Amino acid sequence: MASIPPPLPSSEPSIYQPDWAPWVRQFISIGLVIAGVWALTLLTPVITILITTFLLSFLMFVPARVVAWRTPLTYPVCVLIMFLIVLLLIILLVLVIVPAFVDLAQNVIESVNRALISVQDTLNAWDPSNPDTTQFFVNLPLGIQFDATQLALPLKELIAGSDNPETALLDLQAALFSLLPVNINVGAVASSVANTVGSVALWLVGTVGNLMSTLTVSLLLSLVILLELPRYQTGALEGFPRHQRELRLLGQKIMNVWTGFFRGQLFLCFIIGVMTYLQLMLTGVPSAFIVSVIVAVISLIPTIGGIIALIPLFIMPLIQGSTVLPFDPITMAIVTVLVNLVISQVIWNVIAPKVMGDAVNLPLPLIILGIIIGAAVGGALGAFLIVPILGMVRVLIAYLMAKVARRDPYPGEEMPAVIELAEI
Repeated sequence: MASIPPPLPSSEPSIYQPDWAPWVRQFISIGLVIAGVWALTLLTPVITILITTFLLSFLMFVPARVVAWRTPLTYPVCVLIMFLIVLLLIILLVLVIVPAFVDLAQNVIESVNRALISVQDTLNAWDPSNPDTTQFFVNLPLGIQFDATQLALPLKELIAGSDNPETALLDLQAALFSLLPVNINVGAVASSVANTVGSVALWLVGTVGNLMSTLTVSLLLSLVILLELPRYQTGALEGFPRHQRELRLLGQKIMNVWTGFFRGQLFLCFIIGVMTYLQLMLTGVPSAFIVSVIVAVISLIPTIGGIIALIPLFIMPLIQGSTVLPFDPITMAIVTVLVNLVISQVIWNVIAPKVMGDAVNLPLPLIILGIIIGAAVGGALGAFLIVPILGMVRVLIAYLMAKVARRDPYPGEEMPAVIELAEI
């Protein structure tokens, strides 16, 4: 009996049949989601670096793509140009802010010295033997007078150069004990204050060091990400050929949220900084530039940034007063805050809605709650970025709800033109 020859191979490609059962694929998908969430928890120690990297990458990507599209320059060259510009801006900002902070510290020290000299002159002119000036009062803010006669006598002896300074110091300590509750230890309080001042100084040095290291690492990471971006642009959506249109529209809407948010926030930051500088300069508040920069940066935090920015606006005139207006420091501080509050309200209620538009369409309670959560998770950067993140989540939820309802998420919209980064 003749053997049957094997069948000839078919010229048509066979359709791939998955080896895994549906429940296995679902199990693997759920496992990947859980693993992704767990991986995110591992990134918590470097969340600040990741947020800063994303921020710098986005700020450099948009102008680099526009310049590469409209000029003969290639995309990598434009990325390098944007990188150098951002690096130069950071260096210039450091060169401007550091001297401004030094001037601010010098102004504060001079204000303290003037206050001490004023106290010294007042004590020298005070005559306890005069029946009309037996008591020594210190004028406090809000018209409050404090009877400091017990402190004035030993202080006057120390300033005048007492023959026995140890006795004068003991008298001063006894006077302090008489003014304070019995259970308060002056030495312990002084030691606690010294430790607190030292801790604050170390915290400031560590904060500046961490900020510079974070900026350096994030800037280098953002450069690498942007240069490698063309390699992954096309392949990102190749696994979803049937959903190219809606996924590209989804990406475009998410990009519009972030672009609109950053453009609006930077413009509002510039307006607030300029208006604050003009206000402080015209009212004679020292260190107007550095205070206006601090206020503008704090105002970048959506919704509550304008309220937090009132704190440095109150502290600076309270410490240094005004060189133009004849107000006492506390009155000057209150006037400065009230005037800036009016300016900020006009900006946020009249200009901001027109600038921001519909880029982030979220209710105010949700924004405030999101800022609180963002600040708790990511600090100041988290509070700043939480609003566009919520806007992006809103876009994603609308897309997913449409897909669950089995309808077109973007009816009547054509697939947007794709700008291949590798070609520009």
